[in-house]
Amino acid sequence: MPGLRQWSHGLALTLCLALGGTPQARSPVIAGVGLGLTPEGVQEILGQPQRRDASLGMRFWEYPERGVMLIWAEGAPGVRGIVANSAAAGAVRQVRVGDSESLLRRRWGTPARIRQSGRFLDFVGAGWVLSAELQEKKVVEITLMAATAATH
Repeated sequence: MPGLRQWSHGLALTLCLALGGTPQARSPVIAGVGLGLTPEGVQEILGQPQRRDASLGMRFWEYPERGVMLIWAEGAPGVRGIVANSAAAGAVRQVRVGDSESLLRRRWGTPARIRQSGRFLDFVGAGWVLSAELQEKKVVEITLMAATAATH
């Protein structure tokens, strides 16, 4: 769906612009890919992307058959964000797209932030934010973004 894809890119772009930064080694992994992984490392794991897009200093590598989209920021050496948009991406900390909200909460615990009246649940780690999007009490997308230290 082009509209949904554009909306996902917008959400990912908003999150990345708000978050950026250096990922920590203990961040979650999606489809075998972790934050900070180089393009060469990604290609060893996932191969060549099926689609590539760019917008506002961000690059997007899409692997629709694997249910994954990667986000790159200009000037950053590695992956800045990873989006799982189907169950084909596999489990992220024992939760996959299609699982229930109740399973998500049992596995991931209490969210650090709830946005849009419960549509998005955010979980924060050292250097990363993991966000689950819910529709009808089911996980429809999982987004992992590198977080930025606050600048003063």
